[in-house]
Amino acid sequence: MEPTILHLSIDSFAIQAERLRCPKLIGRPLALAPADSPRPRVLAASREARAAGIKPGTPLVVARRACRDLIALPPDRDLYAGLSDSIRERLAPFAPFAEGAHPAGSTAGFALDLTGVARTQAEARARASAAGAEVERAFRLHPTLGMAATKLVSRVAAGVLAPDGELLDVPRGGEVAFLAPLAVRVLPSARERAVAARLDLLNARAVGDLQALAIESLRAAFGAAAAAALWRESRGLDAASRRALPTPVAAAEETIAAETNDLRVLGARMARLVVELAGGLRARRAEAASLVVEVAYADGREGRASTSLDRAAPTVAHLEHTALALLARAASRRVRVRRIRIEARERAPVGRQLDLWSGVEGPTRRDQLDEALLTLRARLGTAAVIPAAWMAHGLVRPSPRP
Repeated sequence: MEPTILHLSIDSFAIQAERLRCPKLIGRPLALAPADSPRPRVLAASREARAAGIKPGTPLVVARRACRDLIALPPDRDLYAGLSDSIRERLAPFAPFAEGAHPAGSTAGFALDLTGVARTQAEARARASAAGAEVERAFRLHPTLGMAATKLVSRVAAGVLAPDGELLDVPRGGEVAFLAPLAVRVLPSARERAVAARLDLLNARAVGDLQALAIESLRAAFGAAAAAALWRESRGLDAASRRALPTPVAAAEETIAAETNDLRVLGARMARLVVELAGGLRARRAEAASLVVEVAYADGREGRASTSLDRAAPTVAHLEHTALALLARAASRRVRVRRIRIEARERAPVGRQLDLWSGVEGPTRRDQLDEALLTLRARLGTAAVIPAAWMAHGLVRPSPRP
């Protein structure tokens, strides 16, 4: 089956979410900026605000001078994450997810894997259009749709569309020709600061300029890792396997009503989250391989710290000690914290050989062997393990080999 990926891109997602909550904001210049920062900067701006020269990173004082009618609101990440989850629920019946993003500001993207779901290209296009229409009908949001054989090309196709709600289908084999005239910044690796500076020195403005360079020339200019990424992305190839299974993750989080930067208060709340996390891991008989602690500040910025766990089955006390140390690293700013989160990546399960003897001798060894055989037969059936004498007397016939 030929892979087919649909990408739904929602521009100015946070701005549109705020307008869904308060329709009076529709058509008015709107910007998101942290409320408690002494020198706040714009995190996201509506089209009306961008027309007045306001863009992300503009100091809020300068933005208010440029646009007297500007409305500035603090970002509400809980609102955006909840809306993103609701959109995922609406899209789930159309196809399995290849990926999905919880947006932090400007653009939200949702990728659906139509491989095998639609038998023909026309059916895939119809299903893609239906998914976009469902998002627009249910949420009054205006997505742009891109469809291609890879996640990268489908995401770029959805991002370069000017009209809202239309579908751009890049045919298989046309990825290189589609990307060639586009600006080089559409490639993820080209947006990194060090890579972008060298691209300017090489006067590489379009993706086609990169496609014309040999991999050896790219290595000499950018190094092995960056050159491989640029060579791959300029040809529309994804970095990883499209059907890679995600690592199981357990998480617990809390939004603090009374924002604070007191580590004693934050530590007490983190200890309670650790107990919830440990209980969830124990209920699934899972083990934590690493811990991640994240904090969201009142001004919209975030802090993060992580570490791996060497112990095979860490105790609750060990998890709590590690989480508190990570919290001190993550909450290093002298700004009040509004949300804390702890996340554990689960260790892959390891098969264990059944122990027949347990280091004992004598008649009890036969008893333990019988107990182990009973366990196997209860799980796999009576004929799972049989003595040779049973086959010799025709009591049980061996299964033919595949």
